[in-house]
Amino acid sequence: MKKQLATLLLFVSTFSAFGQLKYYKTENGEFIFSFARYQINNESINTPLRFSGFFHYGEQLHIDFNNYVGVFSGWGIRNVGFTSSNGDTMYKRRNYYVGIPVAIKVGDMKNKNFIYAGAEVELAVNYKEKLFVKGDKIGSAKFNSWFSERTPLLMPSVFGGFQMKSGYNLGFRYYLKDFLNPNFSEKGIKPYQNTTQSNVFYISLSYQFKSGRKAKNKTSIPSSI
Repeated sequence: MKKQLATLLLFVSTFSAFGQLKYYKTENGEFIFSFARYQINNESINTPLRFSGFFHYGEQLHIDFNNYVGVFSGWGIRNVGFTSSNGDTMYKRRNYYVGIPVAIKVGDMKNKNFIYAGAEVELAVNYKEKLFVKGDKIGSAKFNSWFSERTPLLMPSVFGGFQMKSGYNLGFRYYLKDFLNPNFSEKGIKPYQNTTQSNVFYISLSYQFKSGRKAKNKTSIPSSI
């Protein structure tokens, strides 16, 4: 996280020497369509599309160096997970993540048409798991836990996408760590010990809208978002 902020400050200090900066804030929600590269004992397991529309929220501070290049950072909370299906058994697993992204954007800053790419580190806040057998939910197997050791506490990812003038945003994200922790143990049982891969990735559709005052020229970054 410190490296991400240091990178952002480096971009800002470099470009601020060539002119005034423009900044503005945005807010957004997301519709997330996720999958996973999921393997047990090195054999691929089917992961049907998982749709999530709740609860996703984010705020971003955008800094435009000129009409062609800018950066943004901020914070966000999102519901991310995957569904796996193997025979008559289906699992639904998800985490609530809180993260801080850092990204660079290139395009038409004036009209808010640009592509972007960046990285983010997210904190896994709440884990939830459900089991279905032949379509019936097994109530005794449903649970959720805060800051669970079943998944990594910190989850890094890379992302990119396209922002349109209309406000709509199409994005892609890939998580660099396995979603499940194969070393997790509870009462001497390791439920994920045979998991050899569980990387989640998704496509998202969101709407970005400005919040607060309009963009202004500044020679320095505001002290807070």
